[in-house]
Amino acid sequence: MKKNSLSLLILSFLLGMLIIIEFKTVDKTTGGVVSSQKANQLSIELKSLTDRKKALEKEVQAFDERIQEYKDSEAEKNVLVKNLKEDTKKYETLAGYYDVKGPGVIITMKKAQGETDETKLLYNYDQILTIINKLNAAGAEAISINGERYVSSTEMHLSGDKVMVNGNPIMTPFEIKCIGNSDILESALNMRFGTIYHLRKDWNLDVDVKKEDNIEISRYNKTIEFKYAKPVEANVKVK
Repeated sequence: MKKNSLSLLILSFLLGMLIIIEFKTVDKTTGGVVSSQKANQLSIELKSLTDRKKALEKEVQAFDERIQEYKDSEAEKNVLVKNLKEDTKKYETLAGYYDVKGPGVIITMKKAQGETDETKLLYNYDQILTIINKLNAAGAEAISINGERYVSSTEMHLSGDKVMVNGNPIMTPFEIKCIGNSDILESALNMRFGTIYHLRKDWNLDVDVKKEDNIEISRYNKTIEFKYAKPVEANVKVK
């Protein structure tokens, strides 16, 4: 906008200079006596230039008013941008794209002392999903399994003597970290006849649930891509 205003001012200055030069040229060629025809022609040109100058001044004024409008709305736009950034960060955090820390619980799963079956825990890895469901129901905000961030697209399956999580192998014992309200999370897991109870009693696994004040969970390090699902635009009805 400033560049346009400057250009208009320069143009007005040049037009004024051309008028002065024209008058001086006429004065030299006519000896100071201007014919009636020449005077009329110069009068017409002067009026045309004057009208053009006024039009340019109106354009400059319009540009200045628009700049002022931008300045007035700048504060509001800054608030909108700030809110947008905060919302984006919140949803990216929920999607697992940020390292996070906070209070919560740490669950460790390993074979019981004296247990001879080395594969019992490995072949019952799906119990991890049962625990994760309990944690999510209790308000979990971030979960990891042996350092692998658990997100909506996380897959788990057995491959040989390893469990694959997010395409990466993890070994026993299993460690599940969860950030959230530690009291609620612990109570949800340690309910009588609940998930942890059955893992200890029926599966003879050593499962420990410990509350912590400062748990750190790393970000999800892959990109979530949607190949088939597409957003549906809401139909807004104007009344």
